[in-house]
Amino acid sequence: MDNGKVFIELLADKYSSAIMALTSQKECSALQLNQELNIPLSTVYRKLKLLENANLIQNVKTITDLSGNVEKYYRCTIHEARVGFHDGKVSISLDTLDYKDKFVRIWKRLSKPEG
Repeated sequence: MDNGKVFIELLADKYSSAIMALTSQKECSALQLNQELNIPLSTVYRKLKLLENANLIQNVKTITDLSGNVEKYYRCTIHEARVGFHDGKVSISLDTLDYKDKFVRIWKRLSKPEG
């Protein structure tokens, strides 16, 4: 199944679309999504897994506290989506962001010696 079709199916799901909308504005943990969107935590985790497997969201950081509890933060990878209809066929084009690449680029820029 292509990524565009998966995007449309997940966008039609109210919980998935709400998660994509909020994580397109800021990075969020599952607990934040649960609290801000009033979605059951088990549903949040299930939708995060679906969205991450479809490459529509990305884990951007993981924090482990002193007790060993792990909290992952996510961002939506969709920058722009275009839907076309030509000769009876629907086409979907997604422009995506890769936050891991952005972090590497920022780190490289910050680590360059001044001169």
